[in-house]
Amino acid sequence: MATKVEAKKAGREVSSILSGRRIDDRGLRTKTRRTGLVTVAAALMVACGLGFALLLSQAGETTSVLVVADPVAKGHVVERADLVSKKVAGADGAIATANAAEAVGKVAAVDLVAGQILTSNMVTSDPIPGAGMATVGLSLTPSRVPSAGLKAGSIVDVIAVPGGEGGGTDEELESPPILAKDAQVFSVDGASTEGGGVLVTLIVSASDSARLAAYSTSDRVAIVETSASDGGK
Repeated sequence: MATKVEAKKAGREVSSILSGRRIDDRGLRTKTRRTGLVTVAAALMVACGLGFALLLSQAGETTSVLVVADPVAKGHVVERADLVSKKVAGADGAIATANAAEAVGKVAAVDLVAGQILTSNMVTSDPIPGAGMATVGLSLTPSRVPSAGLKAGSIVDVIAVPGGEGGGTDEELESPPILAKDAQVFSVDGASTEGGGVLVTLIVSASDSARLAAYSTSDRVAIVETSASDGGK
């Protein structure tokens, strides 16, 4: 009888021991998982740090690109003297100094401003004047151009000045015909403040060019400068 009791007691002790081992095993497995998570997190932190360091090193890299030194009006040829080289970082699309031939001798597609980084879409190989356009030269007295003067790239309307010694009728003065609307100034020689003549070359629609030239030879034109954004209103 005693032997059976002792056997049962021994069995309970073994069961208890085995149960304790199972509990300890679960704790060990939990600790192992935590250690693995910490290791993965550390690896991610290292990877992020390396990636950030790579970005910083790339951001610090500079490239020699072309920068506008002197303003160039839209429609004018870009000369090498109009450009300088400058080292910059992160200038996507900029024309490298080594590729200056991509810009020199081309026509400015937009007004180029001093200090502006030159990109390929700012210049064009298209001739000036373009298709459907024409250039017309006007010789004007200072009173027929804005007193502040004109410059290449200015947008102007050309109006017809009434003829005759009487200065025209009231109707002609109230609503003078517009010979060319939203014309672009290509070049200007002379100044309206000098008291002499001002030679202005305009880029106009080809359909307006003949009429405008005829009025110009009769000294019956005047220029009004408008804003490119208001459509000449």
